[in-house]
Amino acid sequence: MCIDPSLQTLSSILPPLSAEEDDYVQHKIRSAKRAARSELSVSRGEWQRQQYAQSDILSLEGLQDSVPRIHISDLTSERFIELFEAPRQPVVITGLTEAWPAAQQWTPQALLQQFRDHKFKVGSDDDGYAVRLRFEHFLRYCAYPHHAGADDSPMYIFDGTFADRSGSAAMKQQYSVPGLFQEDLFQLAGERRRPPYRWFVMGPARSGTGLHVDPLATSAWNALLAGHKRWALFPPGTPREHILPKEPGLEREAVSWFSKVYPRTQQPDWPTAKPLDLIQQPGETVFVPHGWWHAVLNLDLTIAVTHNYVSSSNFETAWRHTRKGRPKMSAKLLAALRQQRPDLAAIADAVDAQGAAQLSNSSSSSSSSSSSSSGSSSSSSSSSDSEAGDGGSSRQAKRRKAAADGSKDQVGDSAAGADAAVAQKQQQPLQEQHQEQQQEQQQPLQEQQQAQQQLLQQLLQEQRQEQLQEQLQQQLQQQP
Repeated sequence: MCIDPSLQTLSSILPPLSAEEDDYVQHKIRSAKRAARSELSVSRGEWQRQQYAQSDILSLEGLQDSVPRIHISDLTSERFIELFEAPRQPVVITGLTEAWPAAQQWTPQALLQQFRDHKFKVGSDDDGYAVRLRFEHFLRYCAYPHHAGADDSPMYIFDGTFADRSGSAAMKQQYSVPGLFQEDLFQLAGERRRPPYRWFVMGPARSGTGLHVDPLATSAWNALLAGHKRWALFPPGTPREHILPKEPGLEREAVSWFSKVYPRTQQPDWPTAKPLDLIQQPGETVFVPHGWWHAVLNLDLTIAVTHNYVSSSNFETAWRHTRKGRPKMSAKLLAALRQQRPDLAAIADAVDAQGAAQLSNSSSSSSSSSSSSSGSSSSSSSSSDSEAGDGGSSRQAKRRKAAADGSKDQVGDSAAGADAAVAQKQQQPLQEQHQEQQQEQQQPLQEQQQAQQQLLQQLLQEQRQEQLQEQLQQQLQQQP
């Protein structure tokens, strides 16, 4: 059955308030809710209109945890890379957080004593600015039955600056990056240049993160100190249109996705890969390889820390994304790689050279196709030649628009069929390249599932062998 949030425990550690003080806290909470979700009216009860708090969304009945678990004592860095990181296999690692000070200091009561007045990020406003709430006020929000106890998708601390702000910087001394994840290549670009990569995460039941893939082809690890999280994971290449359809709320709210989309994945006619299900327990660390879709739902009050990182195993894919999405950072990263990791710098150079060659071939093909056409196509060729200095991305965007406009003309006016055919012909080399890249970067879902099963069987066999060896040693020791 479902795991209920312990509101009584929170209430017991919070000092009582006068009526005036309570009004002030309620005002602060309502202001934060309005700023974080301006599309929802607090006064009209729109934070609670789906009534998920009265549903069975937190029920675990019939759920089969299908992600392998292994204790850190049984896992070397080399074995982790071989079994999980390189083949992109999710895994739960136990025992990683036992020696952390955070294992004792990251409880609601201890955090309240340390950071009572510090403001943590609980959302973003319509302009992208952080919405912050004092930690004590956030705990009261979690404890109020008419706020977090009733909200469909409650506010959630997801703070990526906790280690940099003076009021919470002490937290980074209370845990350490596990040795398995020490190779963090983006750190070579410098703390100021690299994208956000670490978050303190805390939230009540029904809060969480909607289905997504982590940016820039980064992998992630999530260490849970308190509470329970439900995960659903889909392998790379799973079609977005099936697992994240364009329906209101699905991308933003974990509770909406688990309520509306997850049940479809369990139907016999589900057209793609079924999710891996996982219930993360306190003290467990989840490894999410790059490219895996994942949604996370908090089942009770949870406290965690999570990092994104790039290692040698996923560097090539990450470089493709970073070179395009973060050009300034990638330039600084490449300079550092030339000094410290020339092997990876060579990979980056090869990727860049391949991209330049593909762009050149695409331009040549398009120019040849355009020059061989006549009438309206010749004017299109002149336009393409005059825009050659705009760069590949601009050129590709304009061609996509031309192809799309051509398709609309075909539907709306048969007289424009010739122009649409020319545009489609110009677009074809780009489409073929895009398909080739997808085929290179994405394994077929069937192969992903087969590899997953093989790894699971291998892991289970190794664990059985270790258990048998331990039993044999115990028997030998008991013999006179």
